[in-house]
Amino acid sequence: MKTKHANWLVMVALTVIVLAAAPAASAQSGGDPVGTAVLFDVGMGARALGMGGAFVAVADDANAIYYNPAGLALIEGHNATSMYSTLLGAGNYLGVGYAQKNVGAAVFGLMSTAPGTDEYGNPTGEFGYREGALAGGYAHAFGPFALGGAIKLYAQDAEVNRGFGATGDIGALITMPYLDGFKVGAVARNLLGTVKFQSGHEDKFDPWYVLGLSLRPLRGLTVAADYDVTHSTGRVGAEYQIIDAFAARAGATMNADKQYGFTAGAGFALGSFRVDYAYQFHAELPDSHWLSLGFSF
Repeated sequence: MKTKHANWLVMVALTVIVLAAAPAASAQSGGDPVGTAVLFDVGMGARALGMGGAFVAVADDANAIYYNPAGLALIEGHNATSMYSTLLGAGNYLGVGYAQKNVGAAVFGLMSTAPGTDEYGNPTGEFGYREGALAGGYAHAFGPFALGGAIKLYAQDAEVNRGFGATGDIGALITMPYLDGFKVGAVARNLLGTVKFQSGHEDKFDPWYVLGLSLRPLRGLTVAADYDVTHSTGRVGAEYQIIDAFAARAGATMNADKQYGFTAGAGFALGSFRVDYAYQFHAELPDSHWLSLGFSF
């Protein structure tokens, strides 16, 4: 019993170190919210996006590999998901993910095509832009503490110049043993690596750090909050499982400039199949619609 207690204390100490190191590391990051890989800033899964993207301490489905790979250690059974959106009316964003206990994988991409013009405004054809990523992750639980990581292979194609690179995420998640549904999470994303372009230019991935917590104050209700330390952005969200076949969701975000964003969503289940939808409100750009199809077995 003493050994188990000591191991638990070590895991808690490691989490405290992660949480304490995040603000210091973010101070050196430059605070740029859009870096080399825009793809890694968007989000994944209509369920998570319907909750405002506050998912670091929830991370209990195939989207865990994107939001917090430590959540892979807590997944029961097999979970597959897919996602599609016409992002901001300017491009197509899609992804497919799979997870089972301890392991997960995902592939997602961003594709956009825009008309090109010359200096006089005459059409010259279409300009295409592509980003894609393949991710694989592993996690393990040590009592109430889970630790996980993900490796991400990234590619960018702007027609005139292509780039390739690799980076990784590390996440931690603590499930409080005496508080039902209360979890604390932390994730460090894009820690290392660069994108190397055909032109010879190199861009570093922008690391960023997010803290999160979630709880279930009522039966069927999950409330979550994330704080993006690097970009000083807060996210809150809620999911209410009204009946087994239907869940309602809502969320909000606020950045350092006190700009707000709101989301709403719903989930529908029929046996092992699930359909999730999310709607994102934007102040100036076109609103976004997200659709996910999932299957559990």
